[in-house]
This record gives sequence, structure tokens and C-alpha cells, in this order.
Amino acid sequence: MGDGIGGAVISILTNNAFELLVSHTRKDNQESYGKVEKIIMGKIDDPNEPQYEEKTKEDLERALKGKFVSCNVQYRDAKTDALVCNVFVQRPPEGF
Repeated sequence: MGDGIGGAVISILTNNAFELLVSHTRKDNQESYGKVEKIIMGKIDDPNEPQYEEKTKEDLERALKGKFVSCNVQYRDAKTDALVCNVFVQRPPEGF
């Protein structure tokens, strides 16, 4: 897909999935997105910083809950209707 969305993490669902309150979308997005989307975090292959260790739901909650994140959408999972994304913690936009 290559679309981009952003917003606040409102709840942690599993050790690699959360709900995002979508407040920002890129103008050139190809798809439309709901106000709340389920996000499954895709793995990022970075040999300098391997990120393959398993995280617990609590680890993810400490790292993301209430934070503003941007998500580069890879695809929408047909079975779960969740978006598989690369996720980046951001500074909240002005006035957020």
C-alpha cells in the first residue's frame, strides 16, 4: 500500500497489536481509513538494531500507550481487517 496514518495509541490488544485513534492521514493515501484502526506491527529488518526479540503485551503498553505514532501501512489483513504497519513513535503534532 505505502499509505501513512498517524494518531494516538488508545489500547494494546496483544504483544504486537494495538488500536490507533486515527487523527492524521497523508494526502496521497490510496485507501480510506476508519477513525479507529487495529494495527499489527510488522517486523523491521535492521541488521544494526535487530528487533526480533519477543515483546510482551505489558512491554508494548509501556512503550506505546497514549503516545502519538505514525504508521507506514504495508497491507490490510483480509482475515482480521487489521492493518499491518511499520510503526514509529513521534512527537505529537502542534496542538494535539
